[in-house]
Amino acid sequence: MSVLLRHALPTVLLAGAVLTSGCAGSDSNPKADRQATDSTTPAAPSSPSTALPDGIVKTGTALPVGDGAWTVTLQSLEPLPAVAGMPAGSSAYTARVTVANQGAQVATAPRTAVTARYGTLGRTAAEATNSVSSPSKDEPQQVRPNGSVDRDVKLVLPDQAQGLPVTVTVEATEEGLAEPELLFFEGVLPGDAAGSPAPQAPHGAQAGQSVTPLGKWNGQVSVGKVTVSGEGASRTGSLELSVVNRSGDPMSGLGTTLRILTGQELHLAATVRPVYGYRDAAIAPYRTATQTVSFRVPERAVGGPVMVEAVDAGGSKVTFEGSLG
Repeated sequence: MSVLLRHALPTVLLAGAVLTSGCAGSDSNPKADRQATDSTTPAAPSSPSTALPDGIVKTGTALPVGDGAWTVTLQSLEPLPAVAGMPAGSSAYTARVTVANQGAQVATAPRTAVTARYGTLGRTAAEATNSVSSPSKDEPQQVRPNGSVDRDVKLVLPDQAQGLPVTVTVEATEEGLAEPELLFFEGVLPGDAAGSPAPQAPHGAQAGQSVTPLGKWNGQVSVGKVTVSGEGASRTGSLELSVVNRSGDPMSGLGTTLRILTGQELHLAATVRPVYGYRDAAIAPYRTATQTVSFRVPERAVGGPVMVEAVDAGGSKVTFEGSLG
């Protein structure tokens, strides 16, 4: 897989919403999921030093792939001129991945895919819709011994992200293998940090609380407040799902399905599985990932109560409540 994902992302940070008539889920709720966090930040406490946790390296560092047959390096994000269709208040950047052949023979370079997340909550950067890779994203690339190939992806980030940390997941898949190796890089987005206040993470809910207010944390999950846009039958709701990885190992991804229930009768309005395009990109150690999702809103439900069930891959469930718009 090339650095360019095999899909077209919208220029806003929305993931696709899948509307269904219902979703099966277990009512189990392990203590690990129910334990709340009273910290004002969702991730594990950061070190007073500037050192990155094990498993994450600074941009510009070469990491081995395939038992050292290859190295993969993510260069710093570089600003670009304005990209057509870019939202107001946003800027474009190039993320360059360099894949180098460390062997003594010509070989096919691993395919790579990039996911960039910025700020404390790890909001996902969008890929520019007119982003073009060179060479073709579907063409296997042959690399000479001690040679390398550069692959570029163009990302769009809000101007408010300037000066904030950006954690980049690079998935490198060698020829003939189905599973990628996960590489994590981190740097600071160019720009003036003084104009970019740090995002405020919500306080955690009290331990053992069965229903958590929207915008609060319960264990490793937070579901943001719902905003509504549009008119009549075309009304759309959107919210943010945040998942924190509190371990030193990569986390497979958000891995969470949301069930949106509206009104006093708890009508199932939508079932949404937030993903970054076609895949659920891995979360770096001790980092948070946030994805914005959208869903259709029944007109009669606007202004009324809403409950959101967050069901993880194992069937464990956390319930959030608030109002719809």
